[in-house]
Amino acid sequence: MTQTKIILSAVALAGALSLAATAPASAQSYDGWCYQKESSARTKGTVIGAGAGAVVGNVVAGKGNKTEGTILGAIVGGVIGNQVGKKNKEKETASANCLSSRYYIYDRGYYTPDAPPEGYRVAYFNQRPYYDTYWVRRNGTDYVYRR
Repeated sequence: MTQTKIILSAVALAGALSLAATAPASAQSYDGWCYQKESSARTKGTVIGAGAGAVVGNVVAGKGNKTEGTILGAIVGGVIGNQVGKKNKEKETASANCLSSRYYIYDRGYYTPDAPPEGYRVAYFNQRPYYDTYWVRRNGTDYVYRR
C-alpha cells in the first residue's frame, strides 16, 4: 500500500468513527415541540464581545502593538460573547414561550413539525413545560389534547 492510500484510509476511518460516536446523541426522544420566536442572542453576544475585546486589547497592548492587541482582543471577546449568547439562547429554549401558548405533544409517535411561521423556529423539548392545554397535530389540523 502506498503512503497516500494509508493516509486516506486513516482519514476515512477517523471520519466513520466520529459519525458513529455522534449517532446515539442524535437519537433523542422528545416529548413535544412548539414554535418559538427566533433569538439573536448569539449574534448580539459575538458583536458586543468583539467590540469590548477590541477596546480592552487596544488599551492593554504595549506601544507599537496596538493593532495586534485590538485584533486579538476582538477575536477573544467575540468568542467569549458568542458562548455567553449561547447560554442565554439555551435559557430561552428552556422556558417555553410558545407561540399562542401552544405546546404540541407527540400523541401517536414522532413526526416532523410543519415549517415555522416567519420569525419563529421549532423548539423541541425533552420535558413538557406547564400549560393549561396541550395540543396535538394530526393530518395538518390542530386538536386540543384529550387523554
